[in-house]
Amino acid sequence: MKPHASPQSSAASALSQLLDEHPDIVGLTWSIDTLGTLCGEQKGMEGRGRIIDDCAQMLGGTPVHVRVDDGGFAELVTVWRGVPVQVWVSYSAPAPRRKLGTILPAAGVR
Repeated sequence: MKPHASPQSSAASALSQLLDEHPDIVGLTWSIDTLGTLCGEQKGMEGRGRIIDDCAQMLGGTPVHVRVDDGGFAELVTVWRGVPVQVWVSYSAPAPRRKLGTILPAAGVR
């Protein structure tokens, strides 16, 4: 990093390089915080955090996965090309499969 460069411009440059070199990283929303941390985030059901493993292979670091009854989250914290990176994914579990013909109670009925 140049002595006069802001941490945010270094993170912006790193993000540009990351997206150019790894166009297959899709589905993450990227932002840069005021300290110059490059932050990637994804919410949803698809992949169950697998994109964190993909990012770890490209950026280095060790992914952490936490599963709970109705979903989970995964996180990667690393430094890539001198820029701190945090990638976070949260997901919910898909609805359980029911046997064909199962009658479900109406909403609000216990």
